[in-house]
Amino acid sequence: MENHITVSNVDDPNAAAMQLLRQTIAPAGRIVLPVAVEEVARCLGVEYRRMRLEPGTDGLLVKDRPNVPFKAVVDDTVHSHRARFTLAHELGHYIHRYQDLPADKVAGKVEKRDELSHLGTDPEERWANAFAAALLMPPGPMVILWGQGTSVKHMADRFDVSVEAMRYRIDKLGLED
Repeated sequence: MENHITVSNVDDPNAAAMQLLRQTIAPAGRIVLPVAVEEVARCLGVEYRRMRLEPGTDGLLVKDRPNVPFKAVVDDTVHSHRARFTLAHELGHYIHRYQDLPADKVAGKVEKRDELSHLGTDPEERWANAFAAALLMPPGPMVILWGQGTSVKHMADRFDVSVEAMRYRIDKLGLED
């Protein structure tokens, strides 16, 4: 499948995620929750797979041969919340760094769980994390549900993310917990 979707606003991970949602699964501006991140990958032409990866590896994004699609691979031993976030994170790398890669080139990125990734000091990792959070927990529905007094647990369930991820996103959006 050839990708005809290009996200132009890659300076801001939040704007990039919203643009991608509008171009893929929410063209009329209506977002169905939880966000169908696997469908977003499909729309981008990125193949999604779950398989056993080396210990310490959450996921990878790879285009290992010319003229084949990128593959986003997520470790099949992680919880579904982590898998959804990792896939969204890998799509962030794709959008930020690889969406314009010529079809005849190869590329990839392996996500290791290490001290650097947990510290959040790598700008590319921070961008992909912010993109993943915005893709899975778009601000519009977040603000609406928060304004209705929905509990953090219920919001996490509704967005199909962990309570920890939801709390972090609420904080980043400036909503009070």
